Amino acid sequence: MARNQHAVIWTRLSGTPEKMGNLVLSTQQVSFTYTQEYLASSRTGFCLLGDGSIWGADTVTYPISERIPVFPRLLTLIPGNNPRNLQRRHYLDMLRAKSGKEPPPGLETEWQLLVMGGHGGIGHIDLFMDDITARQWYRSSTDSYEADSVVEIKSSRSQLWRMLKRNVLDENVDFDPQLIEETLGPTPSVGGMIPKLLVSMTPGDSKPNFHPPGTRHKRDVVLKIEPPEYAGLLDLEALCLEIHREAGFEVPAYHRYDDDGLHFLAVERFDRVDGKPVPMESLFSVIATGNHHFRETGDILLDELGGIFEQLGQVARLDKNTQEQLYRRILMALLTGNGDLHLDNIALLGGLDECRLAPIYDPAPMRAWPRHNLLSAIPFDPSAYADHGAFFVELGRSFGLPAEGVHHAILDALDATSSYVERVMELQRVPIQLRNQLVKIVQQEHLLLEKQFQ
Repeated sequence: MARNQHAVIWTRLSGTPEKMGNLVLSTQQVSFTYTQEYLASSRTGFCLLGDGSIWGADTVTYPISERIPVFPRLLTLIPGNNPRNLQRRHYLDMLRAKSGKEPPPGLETEWQLLVMGGHGGIGHIDLFMDDITARQWYRSSTDSYEADSVVEIKSSRSQLWRMLKRNVLDENVDFDPQLIEETLGPTPSVGGMIPKLLVSMTPGDSKPNFHPPGTRHKRDVVLKIEPPEYAGLLDLEALCLEIHREAGFEVPAYHRYDDDGLHFLAVERFDRVDGKPVPMESLFSVIATGNHHFRETGDILLDELGGIFEQLGQVARLDKNTQEQLYRRILMALLTGNGDLHLDNIALLGGLDECRLAPIYDPAPMRAWPRHNLLSAIPFDPSAYADHGAFFVELGRSFGLPAEGVHHAILDALDATSSYVERVMELQRVPIQLRNQLVKIVQQEHLLLEKQFQ
């Protein structure tokens, strides 16, 4: 990419679209400069550590790399590079049609995908090619997303189901991409191995109908669609959401649907309140923004997270029990077989003035699948301990808990998951070999923690 690329960032934090500032991408760094009007508003910046209260009128810069080719906060606005990402497929098809050739891998293609789909996603920022495009998008979304005016429903629903069957179930059926886009809007994507769309719906419908995100009188959801290679996953994830809710954790409302061979889990979005976006940023993004040497989850150890929150607490007003709550989540992940609690599955809500952990939103027990049987996506070194059960006991001290507090947290987690094995075995859609594998894993983790207090 020989020349600088330019874009703009807007937001609807106040309820009305307004420009935040200008973005420039060069071959070595990305930079962002706030408008004077936005700085004067004192509203939350485009990311926690890029906030205007820290940088003022100075340009925010970040050294890019192949792994992080833009500001870390913008990574979630680029459709994920995995074979089941529906938006990436759609936008790559559009680039092929425009250029007549295969989009080459690399920074230029990722930038084009960001500009095409970087608005309407999770959180409070929207990225566009220019201000004219921004104004047009906000105007069209306001005009189009009235529930009564959405293209309804039999033909569009049929086309959506055909699209999902082709791209998720790998069935050889055709669909009308134009009608899909009219029905769902820009359909910004969410990362991960499971196909996801951001849509609106009416919870409780016996047969779900989906509308563009932001449709009035509907609920915005992250819609997860189960691919055949992960049969039963959504039943397991729904169970884990319920286990966490029963244990007192903050969990979004969710709804399971099965229809015409398709399986859905709709998780209600918590980055929207009364139609206004709420700032939301992954822990990966926060760490990478503050430490330019951090590029991969493996660049940090699990027992270093407590120190990360201590540092963050020097610039952000965090809930006082944030570290304890994160430790308790790690214990629940261990005892439910969720080895996929990586730094993108932990997020913060709010700006510097009020910052807290986001609700638990992706607790799927991926260790049920042998290829995902990883104890922890965030690495740790248990070599100094008798076993990793002893490590997880000591881990609580690194989060600032006294010995008694660690003991109570572990006992609470053991109690909260005491019925988990029986409830897993009741999930008939989950293949029996996967249920058996998951049960064996979590029983072993229970034993390792229980013996620490015998």
